[in-house]
Amino acid sequence: MRFIAQLALLSGLLLLLGCSPSTPQPIKHQILVFGTEVNLSLFPENPQQVQEAQLAIKAIEAEFYQFHQDWHAWDKGGILSKINQAIAAQQPIEVADSVKNFVLKSQTLAKESGYLFDPGIGSLIKLWGFHGENWQGPPPSKSALQDWLAQHPSIADVSFVGNQLQCRNPKVSLDFGGNAKGLALDLAINTLKQNGIQNAIVDIGGDMRIIGSKHGQPFHIGIQNPQAPEQAIASLDLQGDESVVTSGTYQRFFEWQGQRFSHILDPRTAQPASVFASVTVIHPDATRADAAATALMIAGKDWQTVALNMGISQVFIIDTQGNFFFTPQMRQRIKLL
Repeated sequence: MRFIAQLALLSGLLLLLGCSPSTPQPIKHQILVFGTEVNLSLFPENPQQVQEAQLAIKAIEAEFYQFHQDWHAWDKGGILSKINQAIAAQQPIEVADSVKNFVLKSQTLAKESGYLFDPGIGSLIKLWGFHGENWQGPPPSKSALQDWLAQHPSIADVSFVGNQLQCRNPKVSLDFGGNAKGLALDLAINTLKQNGIQNAIVDIGGDMRIIGSKHGQPFHIGIQNPQAPEQAIASLDLQGDESVVTSGTYQRFFEWQGQRFSHILDPRTAQPASVFASVTVIHPDATRADAAATALMIAGKDWQTVALNMGISQVFIIDTQGNFFFTPQMRQRIKLL
């Protein structure tokens, strides 16, 4: 949702530790896309990998700009806009294999979550005023929300005949803000691997996926305090191949008559999620982690069941009262600050 999630790199993340003089320096590159900062940090092990890293960065930058155009929830011209226009007109539309595969994977994740994560609710997100850069209210009327609930649009309404996407509900409007950044992370890591890069971190607005290590040392990251986002409330060490994604009510919201309304919306009630302030998920698959963080934000007291159904074993939650909740696997590795 998300587009989502905020983790902060702690100071010293990109410092070279314990490297020999012959080890190349880290290669860092920043891209402004997806409405946020994207930071690539690559750790080549030899001079040949330096050239491979530079080629990979160029490929990822081009890929991300195209991805942003294709999957933007409200800008016109991309494939998502064309799909939504076809759905509204009740016309089938031919899509590429990559598009079909992402929609099918999103359907699977939605079903596993009990449709708490549901990319079919784009019209609800628009109704709440989050299809734009200025979020200021007022909230939608009760009658408007009741009308939306009666229509019950969902990604479950989408189906395929070959590569033709069709939808039985014209009120469906797809919005992949809940897992598109996760997909972008996965695509970037795949590009790095294809170019021979074994050690790197890709950070999209605080959501990250890492491969390898930082010259033999783990990547040390901080998890934001939802009450004071400029501060870290916990830290994690990552290495191997892991993604870490956070969804939180403090990222996109507006206040109206003293009440805060978040962009993370519960399809069951058409209301913003209000029990948890942030959910952090670790999983090798960033697309899955992103969707799960969104679903768990909405799940409330049922979060453990939803995590189990989605194959998520590492979760850290902070509720609106500042209480912490962990899965056992996450509790073993997280460090509270």
